[in-house]
Amino acid sequence: MKIRLLFFCILIFSLSDCVRQDTVMEGDANSQIYAAASFLSQKCGDPIPPNFPTAIGDVQRRNLDLCSIAITKAECPFVSYPVACLLIYYDKPLGEIPWYLNFKDVFVNQKIP
Repeated sequence: MKIRLLFFCILIFSLSDCVRQDTVMEGDANSQIYAAASFLSQKCGDPIPPNFPTAIGDVQRRNLDLCSIAITKAECPFVSYPVACLLIYYDKPLGEIPWYLNFKDVFVNQKIP
């Protein structure tokens, strides 16, 4: 009986500490977006645009990475955020980008008004 109780307690403890690897916590996601925006801001010599895309809740890692990459690949002047940053509000990962799509044309050059 004690062995079953011990096993059950260990099982509960190990399962309660599980973190999904495909999501990023809200604070970490906002830090990553801010770091990318700060990088481009310093590179361009422009201030960070005011409509900062703020993560709400956990964010899909792939979508967050696409947003960060799109920000760092954007060209000067830095006046708005790439459309790829809208993906942080989508609760499923984007998936593979087809080979015939140019990432920069589709996700970087298109800006959020």
